[in-house]
Amino acid sequence: MQKRKFASNLILFLFFVLVSLAALFSDIFQNPIKTGLEVIQQAKLFTSTDLAKMHRISLKNKSGEYIFERIQNNQISPWHMVSPRDISANSLFIEKLFNALTTIKVKKIFPDEKINASNFSIDKPTSTLNLIDENGKEIVIVLGLMNTIDNSTYLKISGRSGIFHVEAPNVSLENATILDLIESQIISINLDTIVAFKIYRGNKKAGTPQLEIKKNGGDWYDREGNLLSREKIDDYLQDLSSLKSSFIIDKQTDSQKRQINNLAKNAEYIVSIEDNKANTIDYNISGITRDLSDIDLKNEEYFIVTISNNSTSYVVKKEFYELFNRKSDILKAVVKKD
Repeated sequence: MQKRKFASNLILFLFFVLVSLAALFSDIFQNPIKTGLEVIQQAKLFTSTDLAKMHRISLKNKSGEYIFERIQNNQISPWHMVSPRDISANSLFIEKLFNALTTIKVKKIFPDEKINASNFSIDKPTSTLNLIDENGKEIVIVLGLMNTIDNSTYLKISGRSGIFHVEAPNVSLENATILDLIESQIISINLDTIVAFKIYRGNKKAGTPQLEIKKNGGDWYDREGNLLSREKIDDYLQDLSSLKSSFIIDKQTDSQKRQINNLAKNAEYIVSIEDNKANTIDYNISGITRDLSDIDLKNEEYFIVTISNNSTSYVVKKEFYELFNRKSDILKAVVKKD
């Protein structure tokens, strides 16, 4: 009788030990369980790698439909608008758009049901964004209701389940117009990618540039190898990149074509910019004119800028002309004496 009782107690004790060990190992090795809020907070809709593959973008909103294409290996002006106008795109706008898509925060995910699509205006979107990669794969992003109280919006992404309630992007897609989307900067410069900058007086083949600077190891040097001031270079290139036009001519009449082509062939200055992928863009700066076919210049003085990589022409006020009459002497670094 005692042996049976001892055996029963031993079995019960061993069972208790096994249960305790199992609970201990379970507590040590189990994967942490994330709450729904933690999962949403960690959700990332797009990565920079995803967007780097995009070759074509279409944006449709209340002001129209705009189509852009990426220009391969062009870091100075990587995006070009192909419709409704053939003109350089505002690459900064697209850069901000891509940055917004990679950092957008998801607040909540709703079931993709008819009532939610109606309540959040997914069925009547404020804007639609189509992203097409280099292999032809397409992602459609439909943006719905904008909540101005908490600065949020709702969107649906093709190939993904649910309607995403997200913080509103810092670029306004629903209100963007062609003025926001075309490149207003005539000379768009990204200092990180520029390796050489030259200004020729007259024909590019005629002789030595009046200004020639090159980047080497992060520093700028002139043609003779003299070290130049980074601060002065930055200021000068910033002035050039802020150059604005009074008129943008992307659809030229026949008479404008003849006049602009003649001005470009007889350019007063040629600005030549090379990036770190060996792409070179030339900007032809015409002489001063008071007359341009089919445009009323009100007898004021302007010059014309044409660009080697697109057919758009820019009409600029004379006051900016002095930017092209620079020489490397004024850009030299100041040598401190002991």
